[in-house]
Amino acid sequence: MKDCGPQPRFAGFGPLWARWKRLAVPSLFFFTIIYYEELFLKLYCFQSVSPTGALFTALFTIPVAALLGLLCGGVPHRLGRFLLPLCAALISLWLGAQAIYYHLFKTFLTIFSLTKMAMVAGAFGDMATSEIVVNWFPVLMMLLPVIASILLSNRLLLPEPLPPRLRLHWAALAIFVQLITMGIVMLCGGGVLSLRYIYTQTATPELEAQYFGMLTQTQLEIRRVIFGIDPDDPSQRRLIKWSRPADARPGISTPVMSPPSSEDYHIMDIDFDSLMEQEEDETLLEAHQWFSKRQPSPKNEWTGYFEGKNLVWIVAEGFSTLAMDPERTPTLWQLSHEGFVFDHFYTPLWGVSTSDGEYVTTTSLIPKSGVWSYSQSSENYMPFALGNQFQKQGYRTMAFHDYLYDYYDRNLSHPNMGYEYVALGQGLEMESADSFPPSDLEMMEEIVPMFVDEDPFMVYCLTVSGHLNYTLEENAMSRRHWDEVKDLPYSDTVKCYLACQMELELALESLMDQLEQAGKLEDTVIVLSADHYPYGLTDEEYSELLGHEVDPVFEIYENTLILWSADMEEPVHVSKYCSSLDVMPTLSNLFGLEYDSRLLMGEDILSSKPGLVIFSNYSFISRDGYYNSTTDEFTRWDGQEPDLDAVASLVAEVQNRVAYSAVILDYDYYRLALNGPPKEEEPGLSLQLTPGWTNDSRLENFRQP
Repeated sequence: MKDCGPQPRFAGFGPLWARWKRLAVPSLFFFTIIYYEELFLKLYCFQSVSPTGALFTALFTIPVAALLGLLCGGVPHRLGRFLLPLCAALISLWLGAQAIYYHLFKTFLTIFSLTKMAMVAGAFGDMATSEIVVNWFPVLMMLLPVIASILLSNRLLLPEPLPPRLRLHWAALAIFVQLITMGIVMLCGGGVLSLRYIYTQTATPELEAQYFGMLTQTQLEIRRVIFGIDPDDPSQRRLIKWSRPADARPGISTPVMSPPSSEDYHIMDIDFDSLMEQEEDETLLEAHQWFSKRQPSPKNEWTGYFEGKNLVWIVAEGFSTLAMDPERTPTLWQLSHEGFVFDHFYTPLWGVSTSDGEYVTTTSLIPKSGVWSYSQSSENYMPFALGNQFQKQGYRTMAFHDYLYDYYDRNLSHPNMGYEYVALGQGLEMESADSFPPSDLEMMEEIVPMFVDEDPFMVYCLTVSGHLNYTLEENAMSRRHWDEVKDLPYSDTVKCYLACQMELELALESLMDQLEQAGKLEDTVIVLSADHYPYGLTDEEYSELLGHEVDPVFEIYENTLILWSADMEEPVHVSKYCSSLDVMPTLSNLFGLEYDSRLLMGEDILSSKPGLVIFSNYSFISRDGYYNSTTDEFTRWDGQEPDLDAVASLVAEVQNRVAYSAVILDYDYYRLALNGPPKEEEPGLSLQLTPGWTNDSRLENFRQP
C-alpha cells in the first residue's frame, strides 16, 4: 500500500463540514437576515445601536437561527425549500410590523396587545393600513430578506441525507448557546440598571428590544403571557429594596424622626406593624415594609385651597403645549397662563395601550406591563379615585367620553372609580358620532346641562377630537378647521394636527360660557392635561412646531398642565419637575381630601418633596438632572459629575414605584391595607366602596346614568 505520510492536522474538517453543512448553511443564512433586521429595527426606532445591544442581540440570535436552520435543513429537500422562505417571511412580517407599530404608537406590539387586536383593529384598522403605505421604507427593508430566501432556497438547502443523531446534536448546540448567553446576562448585574434586571424584571419591551433584540423580547413576552409576571420576585428583591432617600448624602447621618402625624402629613391610620405580623405572602410582606418606610407628603399652604368647589377634570387626547396660541386658541392660552403654571410638566407615554396615560393621571399609579391596567383595576377597591372621594363628600360625580363606551373596558373601570359613566352607546348621543373623530364641542354642549345644576359636582371628561391620524382624509375635525390653519408655515400633517385641536379649544370655550351662564364659573376649578403627547406626528413634524430638532428621549414629552380657578388673582408659577403621575395627589391636596400619600406613586406637586418624572423605560428626571436608561447615564443640570450613590438610590426608587404599582393592581392592595369591604358585598355597577358605609347608604349615593 502506498504510504501517504503524516495526515494534515485538520484533515478531518472536510468530512465534518460535509456532515454539518446541511444545517450550518441555512442557519448562517437565518442568522444573517435576523441580525440585519434586528439592527435595522434598532436604528429605525431608536436611531442608535449600542455596542452592548449589538453584542447580546447577536448572541441571542444564534440559537434562534440554529433552530430555524434545523427546521428547514433537517427535513426533506422539497419541504425545506418551502419552509425556508416561509420562516423568513414570518420573521420579516413580525419585525416589520414592530417597526410600523412603533412608528404609530411609540411602543412595540406585544403578545398581550395581539389578544386585544380585534377591538383596536375594528376602530383603527384604516390607520394601520395608511401607516403601511407611509412607512414604505421599513417595509422594503424587511422585504429584501424574503426575496433573498426565495432566490437562494435551492442553493442554501442541500439534498444529501442527514443522520438523525446530527439533528439532536444541532438542537443541543442551540440550547447550549442560549443557556450560555442567559448565563452571561445573569452575570451582568452591574450599573444602576443592570442587564440582569432588564432581562428578568422590567417587562419593558423598549429596553428588552434595545439590549437583546425583538425576537428575544417576544420570547420574554410569551413567557409572561403563559406564566404571568411577578415584578416582585423575592429572588430579585435585593435589587430594588427600599434605600435611603435621594436627599441623604454619604457621610451625613439622618436624624431619627418621630412617626408622622395625619395633622401634618397626608397619611391615614394604617397599622403596618400588624399587617406585617399577620402576613405570610413574601411579596405582600415586603410591600408592607416598603410602604411603611416611605416618606409621606406634608400638608402645605395649598392644602384645602379649593375645598368645597366644583371640579371639571379633562384628559385631552393628544394635547400638546405646542397646539396652543394666544390668538388661535385664546381660551386654552388663558387657562394655561392665569392659574397654576407648571414650568416643567411631562406626559410620558406608556407601553401597553394609550389608556395607560389616562390610568396614570387618574390613579397616580404606574401601569403594569403586559395588561390593560385600567381594565384590571375595575375589580379592585379604589378609594383614592376622585370619583369615589368626591362622592363621599356628597358631590354628584360623572365621567364622560365622546367615543365608544366600552372601549378599553371603560364601562367597567370608570364606574369603579366612582363615576356615573356616560359615553357613546351609553347615554350620549351625538351627530358627529358617525365620523371620526367625534366632536369635543358637541360633547360639551350635550353633557354640561347634565351636571351644571348640581350643587356640588365633580366631572371627569376624556376627549377624542385630537386623535390621529392627522390628515384631511382621515380626521373629520381637521377638515372642519382647515381654513383656520391652512396658511400656517407648516407641513399639512402638522396643520391637520393643529386644526383638530381647535375643536378642544371650542369645547373649553363652550364649557366656560355654560358655567358662567349658570353662575358656576367662580366656584369651579378646571383641570386639563394630555393623555400623551401627539405621537401621530413624527419627530420631524414635531420639530416643526418646536422650531428646532426635538430631543426624542425627554423633550418630546414636555407638556402643559392646566389648573385654573376664576378666583385666583394672579398666576402661581411652579418650577418643580412633575408629570401626569402627580396630578391626582395634587388635586387631592388642593381639595382637602383624605388620602395616604405613601400609597400613591406620584407626589403633590405643591408640597416640599422633590419632584421625580418617571418614564416607561425607567428613565427619569429629577431636580439634579436626568437619567437615560438606554445609555445607563445620569447627566446633571449643572454639568458636574453625578453622585453615583444618589443616582443608584433614585433608580431604586423608580424600580420600587414600578414594582409596587403592580402589587397594588395585582393584589388589590388598597382593599387589604385599608380594610376595604369584601368583593362579594360590592353593589353591582357602582363599586363605590368607602370604609364605614353600609350597603344601603352606598346605593343611595349612587345615581344611575
